[in-house]
Amino acid sequence: MKRFCAVLGLCLLAAAPAMAEDGGFWGHLWDDSGIYFGADLGQYTWDFDQNGLDQDVVDTLGDAGLVIVDGGSDLSDDGFTWGLILGYQLFPFLAFEATYVDLGSAEYKAGATVTDGIGTGEFSTRLETESQGAAVSGLAILPFADHWQVFGRAGAYFGSNDSTARATLDGVESNASDSSNSTSFLWGAGLGYTNGDWTTRLEYQQYTDVGEDGGFDGVDIDRIVLAAVYRTDFGAWHGRSEPAPVPVVAAPVAAAPAAPLDSDGDGVVDPEDRCPNTPAGERVGPFGCTCDVTVRVHFAFDSAELTPEARELLDGVAARLNELQFVGGEVAGHTDSIGDEAFNLGLSKRRAQAVLGYLESRGVAPGRMTAVGYGESKPIADNATEEGRALNRRVVIRRTDCGPSD
Repeated sequence: MKRFCAVLGLCLLAAAPAMAEDGGFWGHLWDDSGIYFGADLGQYTWDFDQNGLDQDVVDTLGDAGLVIVDGGSDLSDDGFTWGLILGYQLFPFLAFEATYVDLGSAEYKAGATVTDGIGTGEFSTRLETESQGAAVSGLAILPFADHWQVFGRAGAYFGSNDSTARATLDGVESNASDSSNSTSFLWGAGLGYTNGDWTTRLEYQQYTDVGEDGGFDGVDIDRIVLAAVYRTDFGAWHGRSEPAPVPVVAAPVAAAPAAPLDSDGDGVVDPEDRCPNTPAGERVGPFGCTCDVTVRVHFAFDSAELTPEARELLDGVAARLNELQFVGGEVAGHTDSIGDEAFNLGLSKRRAQAVLGYLESRGVAPGRMTAVGYGESKPIADNATEEGRALNRRVVIRRTDCGPSD
């Protein structure tokens, strides 16, 4: 059984990849030499042939005069891998790296019921091999977009390989171990992204025939890792190139802005004119609206009640006042000369209040207009005729916020 365990150990010792760190990094910001360092993490896979190992078990037992009646096996050949990176960027397209990698371990287990033709027994075996060590490699780097690059690597892995084997037959256990060093070829390819002094890389690596030069059958080990490396200025032989100076372009001299238009010629420019198309020559306020506009509302004899016609007229006045919030004015009431003068003065005030109250009921803010009564003191027509007296029974709305007329 000891011979069996030793043979089995030799079969499994073929493994020790060392992922030559993804190193090449380029970047439009990293176009000179310098030392960089970093680390990677990922997954390894040992390329063992489980069927081949099963056959080795069968052959080893056969050499011992035993035949398998029933049995099975299990292979665990992947896991977590890590590495440390130290590199030197010689040119933007060429770098060299030294790395230390842990390639993990692989484990093969088998169990069987065996017979020697006379009786039966239970057999089990467990074989484990692991590898770690240093690697050196060169990287060729090719940028293909802003910040991005692809790279390839080739180099050598110097692995320290250890294996152990244990076999048990009907409770009798045998153990064996073996250690060896091997040199293996490694290659890889990956994708990098550079931002400032940092580069992130995703890379596939393969270590070929690990353990082969130690007298064992070599085994390939695959590695997929994510790495981060940081570039320094230490060791630079010509320093980082300065960015090309940005040409200074004199700012164009802006042309003097054209004078704002005053389309209606009222002295108020169009962007501020709230009443466009004011007739030429009219006095206007600061927003371009006519100052000397008046509205007359007429009343029946001895009445301060608004007629339907008056209400319709005042609806339009209220709408315009609500649009032009800056307008203020006076609501002046008047009468004809029939009747007592004191009575007519009171009647004129009631007429003015009726108009002002109606405007405020239509949304005109209180305080914008002032109601006054002038009685019969300001006629505009002859009170000796019915037609003249009808014209004098009125309320006049006029602006007062423009100041007195010239």
